[in-house]
Amino acid sequence: MMRIAIRRAAASIALLSLCIVALGGFARAAQPLRVGTDISHPPLEFYRHPGGRVHGFDADIAREVAKRLGRPLQFVNMPFGALLQSVATGKVDLTISSMFDLPVREKVADFVDYFLSGTAIMVRAGNPHDVFTLAGFCGLTASAEVGTFQFTALKEQSARCRALGLGAIHVVSVAGDEQGAQALLAGRVAIHIADFPIVSYLARTVGGGKLVVAGRPFNQIPYGIAVRKGNLALRTAIVGALRAMVADGTYDRLLKKWHLQAGALRSIPVNAGKLYQH
Repeated sequence: MMRIAIRRAAASIALLSLCIVALGGFARAAQPLRVGTDISHPPLEFYRHPGGRVHGFDADIAREVAKRLGRPLQFVNMPFGALLQSVATGKVDLTISSMFDLPVREKVADFVDYFLSGTAIMVRAGNPHDVFTLAGFCGLTASAEVGTFQFTALKEQSARCRALGLGAIHVVSVAGDEQGAQALLAGRVAIHIADFPIVSYLARTVGGGKLVVAGRPFNQIPYGIAVRKGNLALRTAIVGALRAMVADGTYDRLLKKWHLQAGALRSIPVNAGKLYQH
């Protein structure tokens, strides 16, 4: 009887150990996927109601990736300029926030590229200053969101204007592109520049036809999901999830939902931004 009791106790301990291991594995699998994003870029990531559900193409991509990785999703809203540092230090697992994959950013993080975008110019209807390229901005007031590729482009173009003996660009930083659109409507700036999907959306939805896109998008560069350098497992998992979304039609469905078919990038490369820059 004693031997039987001992065997039963040993079996119970073994079963308990297996349950603990299984529960531990489940807990690890259920860790939230922390996604850093600046929720101010419709139609990519935005609130319809402050503090409510996050909407947009990027938000839908993030949800689908998290689902395919078997992890719950946690959006972490922060200023655009803080995103890369947050992923580099592990505050978030990844960022998706209409972020161009630029060589200078690849020094900080790896990028899984998922959409081809570009920069566009937004002006008041009628384009009163006849601007179609950055070269025409000299002497004017232009805004962009601080920390973005476009904000840097304005600063660089202003220096070129001065070197040519022309008036510098008065560069105005805004907290988000909707604020840039409002500054344009109020006459505080003559131009606002941002990513083409954002400018196109704002021109359609803000100001009742008083804003338009001037010229064509330029400097086409892919958007990338930023992952901490060295986190190969997560990077590989994201690539796999996105490629599966392309293969089963989910990616095309989301592009169509947000009217972004023109930016389709179906190969899902890693750190390919440098190939698009000259």
